Amino acid sequence: MTKLKDLLRSKLASASALLMLSMTVVNAGNYIYNLIMGRWLGPSLFADLSLIVTLLLVVTFLTAPIQMTAARYSAIHTADGDEKTLASLRRFIWFVALGLGLMLTVFFAILAPALKSFFHTKSFLPFIIFGAALPFAMLQSVERGMLQGRTNFKILAVSYQVEMWSRLLVSILLVALGLSVNGAVIGISLSFVFTWLVARSAVTGLRSRENISKEMRAELLAFAAPVLVSQLGQILINNSDVILVKRFFEASDAGRYAALALIGRIVFFATWSVVTTMFPIVAQKQKMGEPHAHLLWVSLGIVAGVSLPIVLLTLFVPEWVVSILFGDKYLSIANLLWFYALATTLYAMGNVVINYRLSLGMGRETGFAIAAGIAQVLGIIFFHQSLAQVVYVQVIVMATLFLALMWHNFLHEKAVTLFRAWVVHRSEEHTSELQSPCNL
Repeated sequence: MTKLKDLLRSKLASASALLMLSMTVVNAGNYIYNLIMGRWLGPSLFADLSLIVTLLLVVTFLTAPIQMTAARYSAIHTADGDEKTLASLRRFIWFVALGLGLMLTVFFAILAPALKSFFHTKSFLPFIIFGAALPFAMLQSVERGMLQGRTNFKILAVSYQVEMWSRLLVSILLVALGLSVNGAVIGISLSFVFTWLVARSAVTGLRSRENISKEMRAELLAFAAPVLVSQLGQILINNSDVILVKRFFEASDAGRYAALALIGRIVFFATWSVVTTMFPIVAQKQKMGEPHAHLLWVSLGIVAGVSLPIVLLTLFVPEWVVSILFGDKYLSIANLLWFYALATTLYAMGNVVINYRLSLGMGRETGFAIAAGIAQVLGIIFFHQSLAQVVYVQVIVMATLFLALMWHNFLHEKAVTLFRAWVVHRSEEHTSELQSPCNL
């Protein structure tokens, strides 16, 4: 009991509670945003907006590795008290992020007409508006990573509040003025700018004109590579279903599925704060030679505790949940809701394990994520006769992913340890037999 109290009073628990409270408000605001947009725009136009939101999540393929790299190495150098290297690190990552953001702006500007045709959207303008703001999205990830690594969770929480409120209020105003999907996308784009300004103001003391060493650049790239693989897997898992449904189904069905995904992903975003706070704390403890394995179990316990009530709610009163959030036009998805929430829960648990290992600089588990993402894409491509089939594919893939991760990280390691001990024991017995007087 005493150990449990100590864990609950730990920095991980308190920081997770702060971020979870903040993210609860943020998620509520984001859902209000989607509810209003879903009702005002209707299923067809809402499917277009949902595509842009999904592309935003796809862009996390780049923003998340930038933030995680900044977080891990700022955590390490903060533990060392090395402000000089910390400032040089921020400068290097900042310029990398800006370059990537500008490349994405050009990409969306050139391919906007082709994207409109491929995804059957009403206009190509949302792609251009969205692309123009991506440099700010990249830069905000740098500043958030520095805040996360230095465990400045209060300002980090504020930055997410600013992103949500600016997106919500600007989008509502512009859509109400008649700008439709374009107005909502402008709101999304401006939220990146506002968030970057807030996060940047908290790390202005970290300025440097010095470049980091070639050795550190190589180390950063070596860490970023498995993170990129992990994020690609996460993108495929979290977003490929919405994109493929938009491709294979009618606009109205795609809009209803987008609503299903938004409701079902409450689990993932409600538990995201646990991973965010665990990551730098584990990295710092590893650097200082302190025990950290218990933090993985605390994190898994928190995720399970948050997820279970949501799954039960979507199981027993799905019609009520859908009706309250999106209205009667979306009721046809109610029977699939708990399946989607279950799939998301299984992935959220697996994501904790993957990020725990990444915080230690170990990236083998990211291969499981990319394999699961590819399996989900292929499964949906071959089995999409109905929305139900799409959801069932995800439940099967996520259950397999979670079991594989648990096996690899716990049972597999124990089995390997026991096997090695057995080999050593047999070797010692064999040596003893050779040296016995009977064999001489």
